[in-house]
Amino acid sequence: MEHVRHVSREFPTGERAVLHLESRSGTVIVEGRALDRVQVDAEVRTWSVSSDDADAAARAVAEGMEQDGSDRVIVRAPALPETAGGWSLLKLGQRGSRVDYRVRVPVTSSVRVLSRSGRVEIAGLHGRVHSEVLSGRCRVRDVEGETTVTARSGAVEVERVRGSVTAEAKSGRIRVAEVAGPVTVDSRSGAVDLVRIEGDVRVNVRTGALSIGDAGGAVYVRSRCGMVRYRGAVRGDFDIEVGTGPITLAVDPEKPFFVDAESRVGPVVSDLPPRRRGEAPPAGGPKVRLRTQTGPIRLTRAD
Repeated sequence: MEHVRHVSREFPTGERAVLHLESRSGTVIVEGRALDRVQVDAEVRTWSVSSDDADAAARAVAEGMEQDGSDRVIVRAPALPETAGGWSLLKLGQRGSRVDYRVRVPVTSSVRVLSRSGRVEIAGLHGRVHSEVLSGRCRVRDVEGETTVTARSGAVEVERVRGSVTAEAKSGRIRVAEVAGPVTVDSRSGAVDLVRIEGDVRVNVRTGALSIGDAGGAVYVRSRCGMVRYRGAVRGDFDIEVGTGPITLAVDPEKPFFVDAESRVGPVVSDLPPRRRGEAPPAGGPKVRLRTQTGPIRLTRAD
């Protein structure tokens, strides 16, 4: 039988707090609010023939919440049994024990979340955000501080960040949008989509398609295998190297740049209108270097 228990605790921290949360299995949601304390709500789900086991699990979850100093709150999910009691055939269809956390923190808080399994969402903060997820999707949005997200297996989504962003995924899609600072991305396997990045962009991709839309600074890309596509104006130096895969730049021809493109196996084609004789980009203009071992290179006009 599944048992559900709810645990709630509050910690007076003032308007600036530091949250450290470690989750084993379950959803984690952290929200910045106009508060002077940290509010933690946990939903504990266990399978057991006795409700006493569920009560014990809830007590263990409550004991895993503590305040360290005046502004630091630590939340650690305890190890809960997958199932308890009963014969094995009766356990078919059970999903195992889990703890879902919903935490409300002051807006100016800094947050660190470590999750073994489950979805993680963090939103509405002015402080630093750090999230590591072993298995599950991670979404971070509306943050003004430095943001770091690492996922071993699962998609990563970061949007509307006023600081810098570092995103890493070993297996899963990465999407980063509307970032005021620089962006660094490392992807082993999965598509990468970057949109409206005001700062410099630095990307390392092992396998997967890469799409960049309208970067505000320099662009540095290293890709072993996969398509690389850029759309938007060239506002800084580009250095793009691909092992196997095409490179496509859809750019604004009214913003001139120097280009150096080479493919060992594949054509290099430009659909941009030729410049008038003697016309050249201004001295010190952006330099675009494109290299691919196997695959075509195409320069065209952005729609």
